[in-house]
Amino acid sequence: MPGLFDFTGVGQVANLNELPDTFPLGNLTNNKLIKCDQPVEVKFDWTVSGIFAHAMDPNSGWKIELFLEKYGPGEFAFPAGVGDKTVKYNTGTVSGGGLTAQVSFTGVTIAIPANTVGEGIYDVVAAIRYLHPDGTPCFLAAFAEFGKIDFYQEH
Repeated sequence: MPGLFDFTGVGQVANLNELPDTFPLGNLTNNKLIKCDQPVEVKFDWTVSGIFAHAMDPNSGWKIELFLEKYGPGEFAFPAGVGDKTVKYNTGTVSGGGLTAQVSFTGVTIAIPANTVGEGIYDVVAAIRYLHPDGTPCFLAAFAEFGKIDFYQEH
């Protein structure tokens, strides 16, 4: 709904041990290798803009989920409590009004602890869904593909 409700955003995946822990220096969109015993963070920034940006229910929220599809034998699923985050709509930074109204969310991070992801090559996808106050999904969703990342274990 251009001008009435627009949604834009970016995401970065970073390896926190081998390179400095600031974005984008450890950005895995450039370096596709990570040791299994290293933590990883995925950082998201997004903005809702337009005339309805301020009209959203402040008790609604966003659910961000990471999905890793393993190539070869075996499947992968994050353990409970890892790989997703829910953010309340009213925690965003509000600016402007009318057609220039914006609600921005910056630095929302999903941390993947060391030794969570086993050895293998994974296709990494993030999904973001807008949620009703009761937690059920509603009319807005998006996803971003981060490409393939090789998690390896030195033997």
